[in-house]
Amino acid sequence: MARNWTEAKLQNLIANGIEESLTLEYKSAEALDRNETKKKEITKDVSAMANSAGGTIVYGIREFDQENRRHLPERITPVDRRAFPREWVEQIIQAIRPRIDGILIHSVGLSSGERDVAYVIEIPQSNTAHQASDHRYYKRFNFQAVPMEDYEIRDVIFREQTPNIVLSFLIELAPNAQNLVIQARNNGSAFAQYVAVFLDAPAAILLNTDNKMSFKDGGKFYRHRLTNLNQEYADEQFRANFPLLRSMAMSWKIPLRDDFEEMRDGDSPLKWKLYADNALPKEGRISLREIEVVDLRKTRSQT
Repeated sequence: MARNWTEAKLQNLIANGIEESLTLEYKSAEALDRNETKKKEITKDVSAMANSAGGTIVYGIREFDQENRRHLPERITPVDRRAFPREWVEQIIQAIRPRIDGILIHSVGLSSGERDVAYVIEIPQSNTAHQASDHRYYKRFNFQAVPMEDYEIRDVIFREQTPNIVLSFLIELAPNAQNLVIQARNNGSAFAQYVAVFLDAPAAILLNTDNKMSFKDGGKFYRHRLTNLNQEYADEQFRANFPLLRSMAMSWKIPLRDDFEEMRDGDSPLKWKLYADNALPKEGRISLREIEVVDLRKTRSQT
């Protein structure tokens, strides 16, 4: 999850109109304040991320006020690092119980002034439920932190007993092929016997769309069913599955058309649903322009 956060990356979020989501939230500089209400809000937002899928909160980006543009970033609003130093933010977050392991707080210097910064807080998904400083439990839902039901709290507490599969995406430019690479990594303590991903990709970017039954949404999307089942052939057909142990990853490659880059700025996202053993299902979406591109052609030509 960690990135090298810079002012340019923050400006890119604004320029590309990257909307808030389950794992991304924008907060203006005014969200940091020393009154008790604002401090409780900080613990509420951070704990909600940890109790859900993890994610990133950016303090120093304001959203639009207009109803039709809500949850879209409008502009950077600098935080005064002398009034609100990084250590103060860290101290507020430590009021969450139990403490969240693995949180990263990035202080991003801004060109608007020597004292101006934005704080980017990266929060991992936790294996237990965390309580905000108001003694309540929260989760992320519809761009907000909302109170959790009792059964949801118990589900989070038992995460340690279930696999926690996390998906990541990149686009690989190889000498003779272009592929969308989907990686599934088990960040949980329990191993995953079965993993299944239902991925709906824009049909226009795909090289192979042979199965008419896989078209969705009027042909706009094409569904891939990705699993950790491997089909082998010997004297007879059989299936073998390869469990994902803790910290183990596996990946799938989907061939892309040569001209897929012309479509990266479109509005069609990748949409996915993920199932693993008895863990709660996950789902999400990511726009094509958010996916990192790795150019292996340059690497190989240099060697």
